[in-house]
Formats: sequence, structure tokens, C-alpha cells
Amino acid sequence: MSTQSPTSTNNNNNISSIANQCNKRIAMVCASNQNRSLEAHHLFVKSGFKNIRSFGTSAHCKLPGPSIHQPNIFPFGTPYQEIYTSLKNQDQELYIRNGLLNMLERNISVKLAPEKWQEEQQSKFEIVYTFDQRVYDAVIEDLLQRDVSSTLLQPVHIINLQVKDTHEEAVGGAQHALEITAIIEKTLDWEEKLDQILEDFYKQTSRQLLHTLMFY
Repeated sequence: MSTQSPTSTNNNNNISSIANQCNKRIAMVCASNQNRSLEAHHLFVKSGFKNIRSFGTSAHCKLPGPSIHQPNIFPFGTPYQEIYTSLKNQDQELYIRNGLLNMLERNISVKLAPEKWQEEQQSKFEIVYTFDQRVYDAVIEDLLQRDVSSTLLQPVHIINLQVKDTHEEAVGGAQHALEITAIIEKTLDWEEKLDQILEDFYKQTSRQLLHTLMFY
């Protein structure tokens, strides 16, 4: 027997309906394209959204290792399956205990490998969610450095949700990104009202938010 409440079922149906009608191209960006951005990517795809990508902005993908001074470093583009196998062979018990193998199993179900934001020069997005102010700043800096002289400029709204890089916090951050997107989809002239939408959302959730509009 299902344990879902009628309210929960109605909310899920509402999100599915919004997702089916949403044509916006949305990017999720964190440091390594492993935890926060992938949790959001996974949730949006699971909810029915179609035009979702995810990226990282760091020089490489860094994951916890045997100690704070021994992180695991992987280049962007290394398949999640390869990372999973490497960590499993290194210390399966440790990486089961700290949740990394479970996280990577989720990542494998979403896409092939982590992607670097600065290397994606072709795709355009209407909304970019970042999950750390340093990542937010890196995305803005990258867009400012791009050569846009020969292209038709398009607006992009960059929204930062300040989220700690833990598995538990990533779930909450992804859910809040989903809720903001649902509000945007239900709002006429959403671009003109976005600052008010985010201000109201902060008052309701206390989630620290930043927003900037750019053209690229």
C-alpha cells in the first residue's frame, strides 16, 4: 500500500505538469559536478524536466579521500563508472560509509561523466543555478570573458543557492531549485518579477540567494 499523502501526490502531479510544459534550458553548476549539481540534475530529470545539463567550475574534480590531506583527484570527463570503480578498489568500506559510492551510483544513472562549465561554449541557457558563491562568481567571470561580438546575445539568469557540500544539504538545495523553477513557470513576466520571487522565497525558507542577469 502506498504511504504517500494526498497532498504529496498532488504536489508531485503539479510538478510533473509544470515540467512537461517547461521549455527552458537550465544548467546546474557546482565545483566538481559530483554532488550538488548532480543532485539537482537528477531531481529535475526525475520530475520530468527535459532540457537540463550540469557542470563544474573547478580545475578538476575533487572528492574526499582517506584523509583531508589525501583527496581523490580526477580530470573532468572521467566517466563516473571509472571513478566508482577506482574508489571501490581503493577502499570499498570507507566509500560506502561516507556515501561516495552511493552518490556515484546516482551520477551514473544521470549521465556519463562530469563536465566543465568553461569548456561548454555552444549551449545557451535561460537559467543557471549555482550552489556556492565561489561557483556563482566563476560562472559570471567566465561569461564576462567570452567573445560575444559575433553572436546574437541572449539573456541568462544566474541564481545562486548557498548550499553546503554534503549529501544531505545537496538534497535540500536541489528541492529549493525545483520549487523556484515551479514558481517561475507559473509566473507571467517572470523575468521582470524574478527578484521579487527570490526575495519572497528567501523570506519563506531563509535560503541565501543571489541573482544576476547577463547576456551571452
